[in-house]
Amino acid sequence: MPLFGQLNLQSVLARLPEMQDFETEPWELPGADILQLSFEVGQERADASLPSALHPAVPRYVTCVISHFPQTPVGPFHLAQLRLMGRAGVHPRGYVLQAYSDAPAAAQALRQRWGFPVELAAEVVLRTHYDRVFATVVKDGQTILDVALSQSETVSGADIQYISSVHLVQVTSIDTPGPRLVQVDPRYTFHRAERGRPVLQYLDEAAWHCEGFSVVHTIVGSLTSVDTDLPRIRFVMDPEVPVVQGTTRIH
Repeated sequence: MPLFGQLNLQSVLARLPEMQDFETEPWELPGADILQLSFEVGQERADASLPSALHPAVPRYVTCVISHFPQTPVGPFHLAQLRLMGRAGVHPRGYVLQAYSDAPAAAQALRQRWGFPVELAAEVVLRTHYDRVFATVVKDGQTILDVALSQSETVSGADIQYISSVHLVQVTSIDTPGPRLVQVDPRYTFHRAERGRPVLQYLDEAAWHCEGFSVVHTIVGSLTSVDTDLPRIRFVMDPEVPVVQGTTRIH
């Protein structure tokens, strides 16, 4: 039998971002830097955090994605995300557990237009040294994420795969208001790519809504320079119905 997520939807409704509808216009985001680090985690708590419309990845794993966007309609900003990986039907997807940005205008737009579960952080840093790439997130004077990429080597952009995200949101101004999974599927044009070993120094489980997750293994990490976008929303899903039955095409 297929496996499904076991999230208790009622337990998270109070903290979901709100969207009025799905009619957002795209943003072009040239010259972005993206650090992505993957870690295998234990099964029980991961499955309890994934909406029941989605299938868990096998093995269970999360990705930390820390990005710098120097050119956007609201000015430059950083965005850090923790995603629990799974599948929507046969398609791999990253369910965003929590995100942080260092720019108030960006955080507001990301919540309202694409449903990112993003909060404001005092500091989101992505910095490159000669032997390692570091990323940290600081909120309320406390470091809530400290990760790195080490032992990296140059690879082709064709060797890097970015998986589309899904965001659990409350949608208020549609015919049937309520929670939905919104798919966000950017495009990428690669200018530079490196692949290496991910390093997890510290992750505040409460701040990232991943209490009880246990990192079993490191998997792989990458750093890229890309032109990307935040596109118009194409698909939304009922979070409690298998996606083959509960998906609606928007654009």
